[in-house]
Amino acid sequence: MRLIFSMLVCAVVTTLAPNRARAYDIDCAIMLCMAGGFPPSAVCARAYRTMIRRITPWPSRPPFGICTFAAVPVALGGPGGESAIDTDLPEYEWLNRTHVIWFTGRSYTPRDDPRQWDWTIRSCDHENRTCRYIARVYGSRSRWPATFGSEGGQTISMPTDGSYGNFYTRSIMVEYGDYEGNMGHSDWFSY
Repeated sequence: MRLIFSMLVCAVVTTLAPNRARAYDIDCAIMLCMAGGFPPSAVCARAYRTMIRRITPWPSRPPFGICTFAAVPVALGGPGGESAIDTDLPEYEWLNRTHVIWFTGRSYTPRDDPRQWDWTIRSCDHENRTCRYIARVYGSRSRWPATFGSEGGQTISMPTDGSYGNFYTRSIMVEYGDYEGNMGHSDWFSY
């Protein structure tokens, strides 16, 4: 009887015990995977999906928040610090090369005029606070170019849209640099 009661108590305690916290949160995973160029792994795949999910709604949220790994207790695999990582340190320079790039484009036919195209490309810092236009074109008689030059010095293909006639499209991507200074970018996500 005591054995059965002990097993029952252990089962209840085990199911009610809080789950052990992960050694890092998703924001840290995004930052660390981005620094490595999103290498293939389950953690980095989840981090990439989370980053894209954050930037695609309107208005978007920053691709990642504050990494709290520094405050994770030593018992859970962290350094046991009191605050978040200071991203202004030189070893986090790759983070400052991260930009969210927004594209909007439309094709239309004004009354009694030939077809026209408008497009804009806007680049924002990793917190979506400081933004600047890379291109802003209105009333062009030709479609937008196939590529553009990013703030990170990359030649990036413009999003493709198979639409004909009058249409409006918008897309978003993330440009990032890894810890070695190599630049990369995500795919375009239309929304």
